[in-house]
Amino acid sequence: MTHAVIKVRSDINVKADIRHTMKLMRLTRVNHCVILPDNEVSKGMLQKVKDYVTWGEVKPEVLARMVLLKGKLEGNNPISTAYIKSNTEYDTPLDFAKAVVSGKAKFASLDGIKPVIRLHPPISGYEGIKRAYTVGGALGYRGENINDLILRMLGPENYEKKSKAKPAAKKPAAAVKAKAPVKPKPKPKPVPKKPAVKTEAAPKPKPKPVAKKPVPKKPVEDKEGSEAKPKAKPVAKPKPVAKLVPKKSEEKKGDDE
Repeated sequence: MTHAVIKVRSDINVKADIRHTMKLMRLTRVNHCVILPDNEVSKGMLQKVKDYVTWGEVKPEVLARMVLLKGKLEGNNPISTAYIKSNTEYDTPLDFAKAVVSGKAKFASLDGIKPVIRLHPPISGYEGIKRAYTVGGALGYRGENINDLILRMLGPENYEKKSKAKPAAKKPAAAVKAKAPVKPKPKPKPVPKKPAVKTEAAPKPKPKPVAKKPVPKKPVEDKEGSEAKPKAKPVAKPKPVAKLVPKKSEEKKGDDE
């Protein structure tokens, strides 16, 4: 079998040995794909970079479609069926892909082909670029499910053609039971609307009169502009003090003595 390996995560700030291994595999950018034979050397390299790539067994029809749509020759020229027929011993891209998958031919045996296939990001994205495929992520080995990922990366047209299911066969008319006619439900009678009763607005209460406070009168100024002097209170007259006059009898007694 032959493995298709796709780079999922970037190798920025990665250990030097892991980055060197991906460089040897020619996986220098995300979404790049390479075709590797299933041998001990490839298994060791894949185990080294398993946290940054995903891989699985590619099918011949998927490989042939990927070569025709995304494969490039030197000078960035597309690959055609005529070019494969004239430069290999195989007549069609599918025959060439079958030989590569079975191990009879190498992918690089096609003269002038680029070993790296540049793919688009997958439709609906990756499952998770920091988890393994076995736990719901996108990294590591995924077996034959790599073909679904490749079809999603080839574009919506190729993925829809592959994922569409065949329509279910229609049953013969005799097998279909005649359904009883459904009686239409009677429409409800319209309810007459009651005329709206106008209600007179209650008269607003009149505001109570506010009692005005008496304003103190200012003192009247005379012509010269001086303020009027307040009236002086009447002073009470002192009462007359009665003088004490000695009696005559007492005076006489004094003279006789």
